Parts: sequence; structure tokens; C-alpha cells
Amino acid sequence: MRKFFLLLLFLMAIAILYFYLTKVNTDYAFYHWKQNYKNTEMTEPKYIKVMDIGYESKSKIHLTKFKVKPRHKIVPVIYIDNPIFKHENAKKFAKKLFLLLEEQAKNTFYYHEVQIDCDWTDSTKEAYFLFLKTFKVLSKKQLSTTIRLHQIKYHKRTGVPPVDKGVLMYYNMSNFKDLETKNYILDLKLAQQYHHNFDTYPLKLDLALPLYAQATVIRFEEVVSIIEGVRKEDLNTHFKALKQNHYQITKTHYLKKRLLYKDDILRIDEVSIDELKQAIKNLKEVMKQPEEIIFYRWGNKKFYGEENLKKVTNW
Repeated sequence: MRKFFLLLLFLMAIAILYFYLTKVNTDYAFYHWKQNYKNTEMTEPKYIKVMDIGYESKSKIHLTKFKVKPRHKIVPVIYIDNPIFKHENAKKFAKKLFLLLEEQAKNTFYYHEVQIDCDWTDSTKEAYFLFLKTFKVLSKKQLSTTIRLHQIKYHKRTGVPPVDKGVLMYYNMSNFKDLETKNYILDLKLAQQYHHNFDTYPLKLDLALPLYAQATVIRFEEVVSIIEGVRKEDLNTHFKALKQNHYQITKTHYLKKRLLYKDDILRIDEVSIDELKQAIKNLKEVMKQPEEIIFYRWGNKKFYGEENLKKVTNW
């Protein structure tokens, strides 16, 4: 009996050791999302937005200006507004952006992967997927694209993009103009309504989580604007707390150079460390462990502390 007990302990020790030796840690990284790159820190963001492409009667391409050169390989991110694919020829547009990226990268940065950020719809799916196929052939690089929750839940309708992997953008999952929105940036209860079909989704997924904050300005029961970077700690004595994360302006004044009028309502959307941890806990129930968690965005890590963010990534 004693020998059996010792053998059992030995096998348990081997099993525990094997678990820890084979356990794969989830890496973490950051998005840099500004029009100028001038990072002088010892550490660097891995994902850098290099192009921002919108559509206003015609396509408008804004290139990120590099004031300093990244010291390490980066993943250039190209943001494309969805309406673009209703107006541009997918193949020609892919070639145009690839040549722009090559010119931009020359003597500035090295890259082995490109990420495309676009929230495609049913009407643009065909053109967008053709764009991705063409870009992949031209670049001969690993290609990833951003994925929204609804594009996983309804992937049989929305389609699966022809790329090497996806990045689940776990934020901005509601309508910021809706007065019933609780937290536009991260609503954990709402997110769980989309926790379906992860088991049948064929694309490998990494994960992106939010670090940013904003104030939604409500005037006469209508959303009129957004002020980026506003947190509860930025509010002064001219705000009266109402329901959760809603505040009434008691005196007309400027906040971050934006004029607020008396009786305007501010909805402060921000995310805490505890909410990020809960997001991971909820996702563990439906999603395979990602190789990487990417935080949006680089400049806001100071509000959380990198050590705290590292703990969040424990899968």
C-alpha cells in the first residue's frame, strides 16, 4: 500500500512538472495609433499604424510620419474605412497600398507581417476578401486582419477572411450614439451575447483589449460629440454625478479645449484592470488561448502600469 501511495505521488509530481514545462504563456504587445511616431522609450510598440484610409467623396490616405526609426521589427497596421471597398477596385487598391507600404518602410522599418484593420460588411465582403488575397500575394508576408465579435458569431454569413490569422477586437461592441449604451468601450454583459461559434471558427485568433477612455457628450438627449482621453479623474467641480458613469455639467466651461454647456451630460467610458481580467475570464470559457494579447493603445499603458497589464495576460 505504501509503495502504491509513493508511486501515485511520483506520478502526480511528474504530471504537475509536465504541465508547467509545457504551458505556453501568452505574450503581450501594444498598438501605436498616432499620425506621428516619435517614441523615445527604451521599449517599443510592436504594432504601429502606418496608414489611415478614409472615404469622403474619394479615398484619402494619411501616412504616419516617422520622426524616429523603430529599432526592432514591427507589424505595420493599415486602417481602412469600410466604404472604401464600395468604390475602389480591390486588386488595384491592394497594389497601390502595397507599393506605398514598401516606399514607407524603405530605410525606416523592417517588417515580417502586415495587419489590416477593417470592419467589413456583407456588401463589402467580396471586395475586401479579394483585396486581402491580392495583398498577400504581393507582399509575400504573413497577413493578419482584425475580427469583430459579430463576425465570429455569424461567420457563416459574414465569411472568414483569407489571411493567416485574425485578431479579435474585444471592444467598441455597441453603438456610442445609443443613449442606452452602458459603456461603449467595453460592455462585458453585452459581449457575452456574442460568445457563440468560437468552436467552429476556422481562423486562428489573437486578442486585442482596450486601454483608452473617452467622454460622450449628450445634449438635449442626443449624442453630439466625443472627447478622447477623458477619465473620471479629469472631471472638476462643475460636474454632478448622476447614474453610473454619467455626469451633468453644472456650469458652461471648457474641458480639454472643448466647450461644454450647462446641463450637458457626459458619459465617461473607460476600462479598469478588474474589467480586463474579467474579460479574460469570460473568454476562457469559449476561446482557445491566444499567442498574443495586444493592448490598444501604447500611450495609455501609464494609466495601468505594465506589470498590472502583464498579469492580465495570464491565461
